[in-house]
Amino acid sequence: MARSTSMSILVPHDGSEHAQAALEYALETFPGERIVLFHAIDPFERSAGVDADDGPDGTDHAPLTEAWHDSQRGVASELFEKALERLEDDPDTLDIDLETDTAVGSPPQTIVGYVEDATVDQVVMGSRGGSDRRGTGDLRLGSTAELVVRRVEVPVTVVR
Repeated sequence: MARSTSMSILVPHDGSEHAQAALEYALETFPGERIVLFHAIDPFERSAGVDADDGPDGTDHAPLTEAWHDSQRGVASELFEKALERLEDDPDTLDIDLETDTAVGSPPQTIVGYVEDATVDQVVMGSRGGSDRRGTGDLRLGSTAELVVRRVEVPVTVVR
């Protein structure tokens, strides 16, 4: 029996190699399904081009102004464009329904919140993100992947 509704697959992406592998996996594994390429904009992560005294009270936290939001949405758009350019197959030739979305907040909590608030059937994410500075290549999950696996009620596929 043919399924009448498509699945919605959330693919969090932070620009890391693991996130890119997760996007490739989702596109190969779920052809014809709705893929949401998602980026959590972390207000506490120091952004390129933000000086230590640019934040409120001289802190290095990014200011949550509208200009900052616009800048970060631009960064996310560039991240999405680069991710799609790096695909092995031209996205226009694939049988996919690809959307992009962003939200501001701590990445693990933002991903969990997105899954709870949106209609998401599956999460496909990288095992480690861009904040993995150790470069150990070990098999442990990153903190974001671990939290998402523990907290969401939908299946999560973790890709290395």
